[in-house]
Amino acid sequence: MKTETNLNDAWYAQCGNENDVALSTKIRLSRNLANFPFPSRLSPGENERIQAILMDAFNKVDGENFHAINISALDKVSSRIMAEREILESELQTEGGIILRNDGRFSGTVNVKDHICMSSYTAGFDIEKTYDKVSSFDDKIQKYVQFAASYDFGYLNSSLLDSGSGMKISVRLHLPSLSLLKKIPALVRECAEDGFILSASFGSGGATAITSLNSSGAALGYFYNLENFSSVSGSEFEQTASAASEIKKIIDMERNARSQVFALLKTDIRNSMKRSMAVARASIFITLREAIDIISMLKFARDLGVLSGIDDEQLHALLYRIQNGHLEFVMKNGSFKYENDFNEKPVRKIEMLRALTLQEAFDNVILTV
Repeated sequence: MKTETNLNDAWYAQCGNENDVALSTKIRLSRNLANFPFPSRLSPGENERIQAILMDAFNKVDGENFHAINISALDKVSSRIMAEREILESELQTEGGIILRNDGRFSGTVNVKDHICMSSYTAGFDIEKTYDKVSSFDDKIQKYVQFAASYDFGYLNSSLLDSGSGMKISVRLHLPSLSLLKKIPALVRECAEDGFILSASFGSGGATAITSLNSSGAALGYFYNLENFSSVSGSEFEQTASAASEIKKIIDMERNARSQVFALLKTDIRNSMKRSMAVARASIFITLREAIDIISMLKFARDLGVLSGIDDEQLHALLYRIQNGHLEFVMKNGSFKYENDFNEKPVRKIEMLRALTLQEAFDNVILTV
C-alpha cells in the first residue's frame, strides 16, 4: 500500500474554507449494480464478477490515476491507516476491495456495504466542490455500468436510509467554545430536528483529559462529525443546500461563543493551553487520547489569536499524523533507536514517536496567554 511520502501533498494538509471550525468535508455516494443481490447475499462468483465490472469501469474513466486493493491482502497497519482516513469504516473489515486514487482525494469501496461507495474528500468546508467531484465521477462511470434505481425511490441500496440520492455528507467540526459553554446537548437535539446527527469524532473526553477542561458529554478534543441522517428525501441539490445551511449555522455559533467562553473561563483556559504546550514539548511518551486533546487545545489557542507559528492545516494534518496506523507505518519504514527498557514494547515505541512528532510540530510555536 502506498501512503503520502510528502505530507504537503496529502489532501488533509491543504488550506480549506472556514477551517478554523470546519476541518474537512467528505461526501459518499452509494450505488449497486442492477440485476445483482446486495453484497451480504452475493455468491463468490458474483462477488468477483462485480469487482471486475467496476474495476473495468474505473479504468475506462481514469485508469492511470487509480489502483485496486483487495482488503483481505492488507496487513494490519494498512487496514488501520485506511480506517483512520475514513476509507474503511473499520480496520477489522476483511472482505471486499478498495479503489483508491493516487492523491487520496477520492476512494471507493467495493462489495463492503454496497457494491460501490464512492467518496470525495476536501479540506475545510466545501460541500459544493466535494459534491461536484464525486458526482462528476458518478456520471462518468454510469456510461459503463447500470446502477439499480427506481423512479419512485431513487437509487436502491442495502440500507433504506442510504437509498434515494445515496448520498452521505460528513463534515468534521472543532467546537471547543460551544463544548465549554455546555451547549452541545442542545445543539445535538437541534441538529436531530433538522435531520442531522452530531457525534464525537474520537469518542468522549471525560475527566481524564490532560487539559482538565473536558467534561462528561463533551467529545475528546472537542472534535465532532455532522452527518445527514438519511438520503431518502429531497434532491441532491436540496440535501447539499440543507447541509451547508446547518454547518454555516454551527460555524457562526462557535465563532460567536469564543469571546464569551474566554471571558467566563479565562484562567482555566490559559492553564489548559499552557499545560498542553508543556506536555507536548517535554513528554517522552504521549498517548493518542492525550495527543488529540493537546492538538485541540492549541488549535483553540490559535482560534482565539493567542498562538502563532503553526496554521490550521498543519494542526489538521497532525490529527492524522499522530494516529497509531500512521506512526506504525513510519516506524516500520524508518530507522529509530529506542531505550533498552522499552525496546520490546511496541506501544511505548508508538507513544514515543507520537511525542517526537508533536515536539517537532510545536517547535516554533509561540503561546501568548
